[in-house]
Amino acid sequence: MRDKQRTGILLALLISALLLPSILQAAPKGAGLQDTILNIEEEVLSALVNIQPVTETFTRGEKRKRASVGSGFLIDKKGHIVTNYHVAGKAQQVMVTLSNKERVSAELIGGDAQTDLAVIKIPQEVVSNFNLHPLSFGSSSALKVGEFVIALGSPLALARTMTFGIVSNRERYLPQGMTLPSGERTGDFNTWIQTDAAINPGNSGGPLVNLRGEVIGVNARGAMFADNIGFAIPADTASSVVADLIEVGEVERAFIGVDFQPLKDWEQLFGLSQPEGVLVGSIEKGGPGELAGLEAGDILLRYGDEELNVRFEEELPALYQLIASSEVGIKVPLTVLRQGLAEKLALTVNTISTGAVSGERFDAAKWSFTVKDITDQMVFELELLGSDGVLVEGVRTGGAAHRGGLRRGVVIEAVEGERIKSLQDFEQHYESLTKAETPRVLLQVRRYESQAYVLLQINRREGKDSAQ
Repeated sequence: MRDKQRTGILLALLISALLLPSILQAAPKGAGLQDTILNIEEEVLSALVNIQPVTETFTRGEKRKRASVGSGFLIDKKGHIVTNYHVAGKAQQVMVTLSNKERVSAELIGGDAQTDLAVIKIPQEVVSNFNLHPLSFGSSSALKVGEFVIALGSPLALARTMTFGIVSNRERYLPQGMTLPSGERTGDFNTWIQTDAAINPGNSGGPLVNLRGEVIGVNARGAMFADNIGFAIPADTASSVVADLIEVGEVERAFIGVDFQPLKDWEQLFGLSQPEGVLVGSIEKGGPGELAGLEAGDILLRYGDEELNVRFEEELPALYQLIASSEVGIKVPLTVLRQGLAEKLALTVNTISTGAVSGERFDAAKWSFTVKDITDQMVFELELLGSDGVLVEGVRTGGAAHRGGLRRGVVIEAVEGERIKSLQDFEQHYESLTKAETPRVLLQVRRYESQAYVLLQINRREGKDSAQ
């Protein structure tokens, strides 16, 4: 037993000896780790804010207002604050509590669902009056696994909280299809910094800083049913997106309508002795990729001047970034491997903006359901036949739509025999029919290849609709 204790002590001393040089190197000269952390608390805390957004949510077929709590940090003297899209990207109203416990209102400047980032702004005079010190972005590409980091924010609404840990992994890939609470997909354009510094609900949008007080990540999410696993958006991604949001309020990206898969599971099937390229997984019907002649199962070897080699999932975001940064409208030469033979293709790049990804929503309250505009991105992701119509996002239990058999996820193609091309078309028909107090409304709907009809029988009682 004593031998085991002695061995444990020696091992602890050895680990401390190995870590000490890196601690001292990262810390200011002459300062120990404790002093460094205290200095960071003093320098960084004034930039940290607690955010209380009020957002409109479309839940179970109804539009509701919801208050929540998140975090953010000041990045300039003009009052711009960085946070997550899922915190404030759809906020109708934003209140900010500063580190000195003063409360001020903020305005939403812009948001990007695809990287889960948003920018809000407080008045410039607030920054100067309270002597707030903005934070600067550092380089996330220079991070090393094992480097000390500090996460700041308001976990579980506990404002002005710091947690300490290390970088566990600096290029973690999270599965495609990961969605935000508001329904948009995120994570295609970046890997994530994984850390064991505690990140809990409410930390979202707060800064992850190194021992020099530089922001190297934006806290985004923890892992359910796991301890000491949290994820932050890398600073290199965040700084670029934030600059676009401040300048134009959204992020425009080139779009080719192609979903890719890494080669690691397909190398033997395709008989690749020296794996290179990336597998074309699925293609949007009528999108730039299909028009260029790409087919599912192709191996894309070159995109423009870039040779591709995507064997693992964590290499996918760099490919999507490469495509997203393409000049819109130009023809990009492609080289594909198809049935063992190399072929040359040319693809004309399209564009897609943040707004075109998210889609607008509408509450058909008197018909007891909510709908969403269909974007090009949704056509691709949900495998829809086209962008005409509106997507049913939610149905209120017990309402006319629910009793008539309308279900979430179907596309409404026509109302009373009139074709629906867009959300605006649907709104006009809804307003006209509800104003006329039409007791029965016939909807033509589609789910994948199947068409059906739904009859809404509307009974108005005390201002509320229910099914007969």
